[in-house]
Amino acid sequence: MMRHFYFFICFLTTCYCCGSPTFSANKNNTLDCDVATRIDSGLVCGRVWTAEENVKYASFRGMPYAKQPLRELRFKELQPLDPWAGVLLATKEGPICPQYDEIYGRLAKPVGMSESCILANVHVPLDVYDRRSKAICQKTGLPILVFIHGGGFQAGSGGSDLHGPEYLVSKGVIVITFNYRINVFGYLSLNSTSVPGNNGLRDAITLLKWVQRNARAFGGDPENVTLAGQSCGSVAAHLVSLSKASVRLLKRVILMSGVGNGGFYTASPAYAQSVATMFLGYVGINSTDADKIHEQLIHTPLDKIMEANRIVQLKTGLVSFVPVVEPERPGVTRILDDYPANLVKRGRAKDLPMIVGVTSVECQFFKQRIEYLDMLGIIDDNSIAILPPNITYSVSESEALRLSKITIDKYFEGGATVDKFIKYCTNSFFTYPAFKLAGWTASVGTSAVYMYQFDFDSEFNAVKFGKMLTYPGGGAHVEDQTFVLRVNSLMDPDEKSFPPRTRDDLMKYWMTTFFVNFMRCSHPICDHKSEWPATDAKQLNYQLIKEPMLINNNINLTGELRAEFDFQDQLFKMAQ
Repeated sequence: MMRHFYFFICFLTTCYCCGSPTFSANKNNTLDCDVATRIDSGLVCGRVWTAEENVKYASFRGMPYAKQPLRELRFKELQPLDPWAGVLLATKEGPICPQYDEIYGRLAKPVGMSESCILANVHVPLDVYDRRSKAICQKTGLPILVFIHGGGFQAGSGGSDLHGPEYLVSKGVIVITFNYRINVFGYLSLNSTSVPGNNGLRDAITLLKWVQRNARAFGGDPENVTLAGQSCGSVAAHLVSLSKASVRLLKRVILMSGVGNGGFYTASPAYAQSVATMFLGYVGINSTDADKIHEQLIHTPLDKIMEANRIVQLKTGLVSFVPVVEPERPGVTRILDDYPANLVKRGRAKDLPMIVGVTSVECQFFKQRIEYLDMLGIIDDNSIAILPPNITYSVSESEALRLSKITIDKYFEGGATVDKFIKYCTNSFFTYPAFKLAGWTASVGTSAVYMYQFDFDSEFNAVKFGKMLTYPGGGAHVEDQTFVLRVNSLMDPDEKSFPPRTRDDLMKYWMTTFFVNFMRCSHPICDHKSEWPATDAKQLNYQLIKEPMLINNNINLTGELRAEFDFQDQLFKMAQ
């Protein structure tokens, strides 16, 4: 057995095609390995899986893309990975990062939890596999989608439970998902070199650099990387695209239900400081010296840190540790050098084509959480809680009280209800910021931005089923993602497609076509571009995705939605 294993390694190290490292088949399935390739850290073995239409794809799961942030590396920027000897078995997804998940319910099925969670998953269609030479031989390489998972910056993972690659790899593109540090580990900021904050975003930058170094080993094109994300993953994708650290690491961006310019979070250093102070109090650290605090956190047991993190999440209503504007610090990669809105208006990342999407009833996804937290009671006790965080942390308390009264009078006329709050939450925290971004980008950008609103009422609704929700119709948070990335956590083992109904299958085809077209030609419809025009800065036209296979592009921001946005514009002007 050992001699056979040694022969297998030698075979892998000598198989090349087109002048670059390539996949090789393993007839004998040694080490449970169907395919293999050499990346910059060493040899990796993957498995062959079956996607839609019986398409085969190679999957390399649970690959480390940096040193694990353990012991003294806790809260530090990720360090380069040391090469390994032998073969890394990358056939199973690894553990998710430490978290307290109050978001996904049955939609997520993690496989363990650990601080050793800095792992990537690469999924490659096998139709580029040369079965005669047993190698991938691509001169130009396939388009690559790097997808950042959501979870309110507090939870989630890049696992195939909620981010199945099957729909996309069957259309000839590479899909990469990954874990990154979240909650206190990803975003605790002590405004210092030792605990700088924004480590979750730095992890994403590290992953993108890893992709640049290793894309060709998987048959991909390092010059054709599309960065996408959903919810806070979408916010992260936007912030990464705005960072000087991401220059030449990506070609275009897809944002789904989250943008960097506000909404459900604020990048205010004052907010970051208040959350850090709260956390340190609950974890029992009284020092004010950042280096000493870091030293104590290194030796604090994980369960104690996570319990303090849980309490902070509960006190803040879920979104607690978030990205923050940061100064230049020696030895630390600066990610966010100004507020995102300012960066967008100045034209940062203006040359990146962009899709910006929202769903029609975003906050129905959070209804259970809204009721559990008693948001109506919280607002009744402290009216400022209704304001977008960007306003709360930019005005005095007296001004915040005045603006909150104006907001309550508009949205809660006739009495507060959960449904009224859900409508306010959808428009204020998701729809309005997304359209503002589209308008700003269209006015200063040299590349196009394309807007959509997902308003599809599916026959089998993964979000309703997975979270045991009921609502009358429309698309809630995460729903559009379920037609791009397969929800394997809800699939029957014998199910070949999900969603399994005809109308839903058509929407799956429709949404993935938009994504893949954009990855290939920087437009959602490559052959008939006039059918989905770029968003105009004044008209704010968008694609209404209400039925599959139906182009509905002549939608301008009018009526009730325009009135909503006019109110939000006035609110932010009053806050200046």
